[in-house]
Amino acid sequence: IIQVRQSCPEIPIIASGGIYNGLDIAKCIALGASLGGMAGPLLTAAVDSFESTIQLIHDIIREIQITMFATGVSCLKGLAEVIENKRP
Repeated sequence: IIQVRQSCPEIPIIASGGIYNGLDIAKCIALGASLGGMAGPLLTAAVDSFESTIQLIHDIIREIQITMFATGVSCLKGLAEVIENKRP
């Protein structure tokens, strides 16, 4: 993700595959992705029930919010700035 972002800073990057929770999405955004996509966890929840799917979405949002709080940023774009400021 970092290399693609450096090569193509103006192109939106969608990270997907191996993303299971909000922390994974936050990591992708911190590394330079524009957004993160997941299918497996949502499909598993959808097979269970609509309510399970909605609960999972709320959990994902909460995990992203916790990650943002822990890193001291107030917006998703701030996650990428945290990583950029740490690079040599």
